[in-house]
Amino acid sequence: MMQIYAVPIVGFPDRYFPHLLPFVTEERKQRLFTFSRREDCLRGLLAELLIRKIASDTFAVPVKSILFELTDFGKPSLKTPLNKLHYNISHSGNWVVCITDECTVGIDIEKKNAIDLQIARQFFAQEEYDYIEGNWDEQQKQERFFEVWTAKESYIKAIGKGLSIPLNSFSTVRQGNVEGLRVFEHENWYLKTYLLDSEYALTACSQSNKFCESVQIMPIDSLVSYFLNS
Repeated sequence: MMQIYAVPIVGFPDRYFPHLLPFVTEERKQRLFTFSRREDCLRGLLAELLIRKIASDTFAVPVKSILFELTDFGKPSLKTPLNKLHYNISHSGNWVVCITDECTVGIDIEKKNAIDLQIARQFFAQEEYDYIEGNWDEQQKQERFFEVWTAKESYIKAIGKGLSIPLNSFSTVRQGNVEGLRVFEHENWYLKTYLLDSEYALTACSQSNKFCESVQIMPIDSLVSYFLNS
């Protein structure tokens, strides 16, 4: 059964940061130390803690026993025998989100900042660009841009091939909508948008059309306490 979880980074108690580092992989630790901005480091830490908590609760195993592996294209997954739980993580601004299911899934969240819509003309499929420009209101155009952007990213993240796929080689828009069934590379995929925060766009992609109704928000103190008490 699909689930989507979201953790806000606002209110994170910095004094606990060193106490949480032992729960992440060495590779993650090294990556965290390369970040110059606190927010980037925090999002990276919470991303791994979140999927560890989910996997620990799902399979009733200790959080430190959970191992990860990478696909040929570098997409992270849980290592056997926990790999029957598929997941994908995204983060932007104040949010870290994670989607889980029994089939392949992807998710993308983006903070909506003013952006040059010529990017859509240059990189998106024609139907997507027409959808964005088909509204006279500039704010609505911006909204539609991020709908399309997160939809495209969620699919790209689901298949785990990164930007080796040209963004204009497929369209997430069908009959004036970014949600619903799409056929990409002869496979059925489903897209669904969620309202988590009015300042953010959030879209999920799955090989199943059985989407969860809403996003489960996990308070930052609950996530931190889970590990400090482990």
